[in-house]
Amino acid sequence: MILNKGVQAFSGVTGDYLDMRWEKDGIAVEVLFSKAGLATQILVTTEETAFLIDAGDGTLRDLIHKNFLPQRLKGIFFTHGHADHMAGLYGILGFLRAENHTGTFRIWYPKGCEEVRAVIDAFQRCYKNTTPFTLVEHALNDGDEVEIGQIKVLAREVKHWHSIKGQLLRPAPAMGYRLEFRGITIAVTGDTAPCPSVVELVQDADLALIEASLPDEVSEEQKMFLHLTHSEAKKLGTLARDFRFIHLPKD
Repeated sequence: MILNKGVQAFSGVTGDYLDMRWEKDGIAVEVLFSKAGLATQILVTTEETAFLIDAGDGTLRDLIHKNFLPQRLKGIFFTHGHADHMAGLYGILGFLRAENHTGTFRIWYPKGCEEVRAVIDAFQRCYKNTTPFTLVEHALNDGDEVEIGQIKVLAREVKHWHSIKGQLLRPAPAMGYRLEFRGITIAVTGDTAPCPSVVELVQDADLALIEASLPDEVSEEQKMFLHLTHSEAKKLGTLARDFRFIHLPKD
């Protein structure tokens, strides 16, 4: 289902399960699930390639639910290492191994992302000599570009902190991504507070997936370092030709 510009809605709502599909001229973007603190997973497909942006808990289930074979995936781009964005990684790797998947599976993540690295290390320690596919990892810096088939992916550093119940701890390595395919641009903010790079990611995008985690009535500290409020997300969305809110509050 293709929705009109600026409409805050998702196709296929069943209880807490939210999914949305957008497609244009040979590329499709499907939000398999996205709720703050629970999970976010976004599937990008063309005729020749497929990959995920983030893989929160339940990603493997969500792919199977859509009748999408995980073996089609070329890899995963992670925005950052918080559990609601990467807890499904081990399950995907385990499934590919169990299904005797061959070829190369790539994982891209922000440089310094300890959580993703730890999961990769744990999987390789357990199955180093019995994994039929080649696992390749890429630590990304701000401004790095990756080409997957005809898709060019630009990684931009965004502003997001580690926190517990809204209490700030320290900056987290975090990225947003801008995809280009045959003149079509798609932006994914990742988790971010307002910052210049996220504006650049979203500007003039054909589709922007924008996190909208916070109500407007939160502390200034949270607004500056954690997430976008609904108002900030809506303002950011006006820079794109079309946008959707993702990473919505649990309640």
